[in-house]
Amino acid sequence: MGNLDLSDSEIDTTWNKVANMDQSTNWMVLHYLDKKTLAVKSSGTGGLSELSAVFSDDEVMFGFLRVAAEDRKAVTSSRAKTAMITWIGPNVGIMKKAKVGPDKQEISTALQGIQFFVAASEKSDVDMGHLASELLRSGGAHKPTHYIFGPDQEVALADMGNNFKTYV
Repeated sequence: MGNLDLSDSEIDTTWNKVANMDQSTNWMVLHYLDKKTLAVKSSGTGGLSELSAVFSDDEVMFGFLRVAAEDRKAVTSSRAKTAMITWIGPNVGIMKKAKVGPDKQEISTALQGIQFFVAASEKSDVDMGHLASELLRSGGAHKPTHYIFGPDQEVALADMGNNFKTYV
């Protein structure tokens, strides 16, 4: 066991919803109650736009998002990817920043099934184009045709064209 207190049962309950494609809850944000205790700050069904609105400029937070990777060809197939977004607000002090690495590792060990990780300190780090690019970089040889980040939040990879290169 590490230094963090992740014992709040709401963390596991909410994570299990986020990680399950059959559940409507598709994101959650953890925040510090004190130096060693994390709790669920918020969760919801509105995807990336709701999640990113929770991030505060003066806090370290850990966001978790279920993204659907879809292939729309003769048959549509969908698979889930779960992301961990480590948010370090632009006004966070150096001492708080220093403990993020070990805490991130401990959280990712506790919450099984995270497929990709994103570090963010500006709102542009958590937009759909940037996350789609990160997903493509972390994925295998098979590329989906679309990423869905929540209701009405979709990126068609064909539409990214050369813009994809600006993120990578």
